[in-house]
Amino acid sequence: MFISQITFAQITISGKITDHIQKPLPYAAIGLLQNNSRMNIAVSDSNGNYQFKNIKAGIYTLNYKFVAYRDTFFKVSIHADTSINVQLKSSQILSEVVIRGKKTIFQRELDRFRFNVAETDLAIGNNIWDVLEKTPLVTTSEDGSVQISGVTGAVVYINNKKKVLTGTALKSYLSGLPSDNLEAIEVITTPSSQYEAEGGAGIINIVTKKNKEEGLIGDVSLSTRQTAVNSEAGSVYLNERSGKWNVYSTVYMGNRSRKPVTNRDVFFPIESSTSIIQRNIHSDNQYQELYPGASVGADYQVNKKNIVGLLFDYSGNWHKETRNATSRDFYTGLDSLSKTNNKNDISSQTYALNINYQGKLDSLGKTLSVDYDALAYRSKYNSNSYTTELDALTGETLNNVSTFRTASPQNINNQSIKADFEWPVSKRGDLSFGAKSSFSKIRNTFLFENQAPDNLWIADPDKSNNFRYQENINSLYGNFSYKMNSVWSYQLGVRLENTVAKGWLEEQRVVNRNYTNVFPTAFVKLTTKKSGAYVLAVTSRITRPGYWDLNPFRTYTTDQAYFTGNPYLTPVKYYRQELSHSLNGKLGSLTLQIAASQTIGEIYALPYNSGDTIINKKTNYGNRYSYSTTASYNNQFNTWWRFSGTVVAGYVVTRGEYANNILINNTFQLILSTNQTFIISKKAGLSSTLIVNNSFPGTIVNTRIGNRLDTEIRLRKKSGPFNITLSTQDLLKSNKDRYNYALGELHITDNYYNDTRSVALALTYSFGKQTVKDKRDRDTGSQDVKGRLI
Repeated sequence: MFISQITFAQITISGKITDHIQKPLPYAAIGLLQNNSRMNIAVSDSNGNYQFKNIKAGIYTLNYKFVAYRDTFFKVSIHADTSINVQLKSSQILSEVVIRGKKTIFQRELDRFRFNVAETDLAIGNNIWDVLEKTPLVTTSEDGSVQISGVTGAVVYINNKKKVLTGTALKSYLSGLPSDNLEAIEVITTPSSQYEAEGGAGIINIVTKKNKEEGLIGDVSLSTRQTAVNSEAGSVYLNERSGKWNVYSTVYMGNRSRKPVTNRDVFFPIESSTSIIQRNIHSDNQYQELYPGASVGADYQVNKKNIVGLLFDYSGNWHKETRNATSRDFYTGLDSLSKTNNKNDISSQTYALNINYQGKLDSLGKTLSVDYDALAYRSKYNSNSYTTELDALTGETLNNVSTFRTASPQNINNQSIKADFEWPVSKRGDLSFGAKSSFSKIRNTFLFENQAPDNLWIADPDKSNNFRYQENINSLYGNFSYKMNSVWSYQLGVRLENTVAKGWLEEQRVVNRNYTNVFPTAFVKLTTKKSGAYVLAVTSRITRPGYWDLNPFRTYTTDQAYFTGNPYLTPVKYYRQELSHSLNGKLGSLTLQIAASQTIGEIYALPYNSGDTIINKKTNYGNRYSYSTTASYNNQFNTWWRFSGTVVAGYVVTRGEYANNILINNTFQLILSTNQTFIISKKAGLSSTLIVNNSFPGTIVNTRIGNRLDTEIRLRKKSGPFNITLSTQDLLKSNKDRYNYALGELHITDNYYNDTRSVALALTYSFGKQTVKDKRDRDTGSQDVKGRLI
């Protein structure tokens, strides 16, 4: 609803935006378009007022956007000052309305925290992994692990489709995906029963942009980043919707290079007068990886009620790395010095196929969705290690200590089928239920060979193995939501999962499990006019061991240090209780969250020594109990400064036992994040963004984690369909991993820097009609295994 009043003076468009009860709507976005090109954008102030100045006479389209309201489009002929007051109504459809809301940067919803990346400059010329690193509540590490509020076991989805990959494979995959088409990252701390129960810490859902109407759209992006070495990336995104067909594709290619540096000090238990006292390891690495990828999909609308679709996805990674590690061992009165050269050749390919159907069964809204999925993952990890003894005083080469090589291919095949049914049982209540069956077969082989004279390689049967694993998961779920009145609403759900797992090590069965779990969820929401909304949530989940973690393979960093898997790992149970509250007012929007969680049988990588060899092994060490408070604040202080910030404060208790050592630890947790945008010149299309994330020191299990400061400054120039972004990261070289491990009398300190100080330049060109309907989002059936590969 709008009222237009004409006055004769300098041409200005102004007005006020209110809701259905005439309450002003602050921070609403108003776009001014002419001939399908955006001329300007304004944001309403705390009283709902907006203004466009120095407007030339002509015909314009005004686009009003606000959270939970339908976008409003209409044309107006401007010849003098025009005042347009708009009253938005969420339940009515106006002419030329497109359903899309303008959101604040940080937003709290019923079961999730939403980081609207598209409202920042961070999405331009970056990759999704870099954006994930700067997402509030999320912590990532160099090995590809992802945590939510300090809790391990987070599962990554893309458009509600769970990814197979974890660890370094997940990091490589997300690092290859351009973020230019990224809409938001949702941190789902309390998933409903409709989601897979896999993922103790919760779910990270990466949401890409969705457009409307018919036509062709596309984006082309090129970027380069200079660290100690140079990296390049490029991508093309296309979406064509015509008639009953919607065809979409993405192709990308990148070359990433880095020069990481690692320093490790190991203090051994004193066992005798001749035993080792301390070991110092300095490692200089250099790696280069190529990461091509492509996806193509099509949806066909059979009729108004039925749609069928197909999606094929491919991602690859070729990683070559050289690591030179110098190791000095300290004994009583004697030192020894050695140097290890490792050359790693790693490759992986993922192929995924999804065939799906979605049908509306009647006019009341009953919907049936069916998905069939097939997935194949292939990886190879070949490593050559050459260790020489050096003179402790001069550093000159004395003799060869050991030369060995390893090969560890992994094959994973998965097939699944699932069905989901949604039933609006009344105007106030909705029921959904579904079923899924998944079958996985995994084969891991580890070959360890020593070099003999005459350049012969001899397999070591004590260090080599062959591991097979089969898993069948069958699940049922039901979910019911009901709105009692304008104040109270609730949602109840339950998920039942049965898992049958079998594993063979050298054809001897080492895994034989058949277990059933029930995962209840509950949400209660209280909505008030003055105090905002309150949501109480209770959920339960499970984290199954990664396929590769179950294989007792060995990955050597030197001839006296390696990582190994554990076939005796058991699933981890996770429970969470959460109360959140949202406030919106003249001083901005504030979201508060208080949570408690219990992790039973948590999996953690713990080091121990066997003589002078350091072994890192994942184990179910014990339990973790976490208590946290999260506060997110957003405000448009004025037309040129937008501020968003998040604070996470918590208290973590761990209790467990490992290698005859009792693990008891209590620690405080504090994380600060801010994202601020400054408009330098609207006319010139210049803006700047400052991003700061700081994780303060804390202790997890037996690991003391040092302070980590991540900073980025971005300068953006927008000119029509072009975006040019110049950015710099980690100028202070403060984004480092610092760890201090303690297990009995064994103490280890690690300092790792991944060569993140850099300068980057990115160019993005968008073409076509920018109101094209995008592909349908589908939660494909193979997604429950995608979070467990590395």
